[in-house]
Amino acid sequence: MLAPPVGLAGTRVHRLGGEIALDEHVSWCPEGVRRPQPVNAYLIRGESGAVLVDTGVRRHEAEILGQLGELLEPGEPLTILLTRTEMECCLNVPAIEASHPVDAVWYTGGITVPRSSAPARRVSVEPGTSLDVEVRPGVVVQLVSPLLRLLPTLWVYDPPSGALLTSDAFTHGVADGEPGDPAEGLVKFRWFAGADTRPIALDVLRVVGRRLVTAIGPGYGFPFIGEAECRREAARLAASLEEVGRR
Repeated sequence: MLAPPVGLAGTRVHRLGGEIALDEHVSWCPEGVRRPQPVNAYLIRGESGAVLVDTGVRRHEAEILGQLGELLEPGEPLTILLTRTEMECCLNVPAIEASHPVDAVWYTGGITVPRSSAPARRVSVEPGTSLDVEVRPGVVVQLVSPLLRLLPTLWVYDPPSGALLTSDAFTHGVADGEPGDPAEGLVKFRWFAGADTRPIALDVLRVVGRRLVTAIGPGYGFPFIGEAECRREAARLAASLEEVGRR
């Protein structure tokens, strides 16, 4: 039985995808860790169509298509917005296009341009800043370019719902209501050990602190729900970043 979509922020934002076994075969897995972990995409519902933030891994193609089928009306237009052009974000673009009318694929960077028959719309946001973009008629999101990044990366903030979708950051949620260790989510950012991470930590606090964030949805790992919890996890992640930089 395929997993149903999960509400992240009311009826406006839903979490899609499935689970993987987080172990030594996964590049972002901390040493010695073995547990299930969700890999997430997110659907933002608008009045004139929907926006899909990332498309999930190929292993979850059937889950993603089934969940979209539950949430979208037949023929409802869909815009795809990629937080990164890495494989866990864009591999299901062709399958989704084959099943739904995709009118555009937004992305940043350009190291790997996703294969798509829909118009590709490249957007650039200076690191440490944000940009309001109407990604489809009536759906304006804030595209945040975080300092916590390897490749060009977008975090997506949806003002009507308060959802902040954070790509490969805030990935330390181990289960609903259990935050886990923020240091585990920094495994892929190993180069930070040789950097001054204080500006990166400050940027995390600034992104969350300057917005009404009611939910944080990472690309993998469990989300954080509630304004107080989001601010707490931002503070914990910032502290972990500073600690990594001092080693």
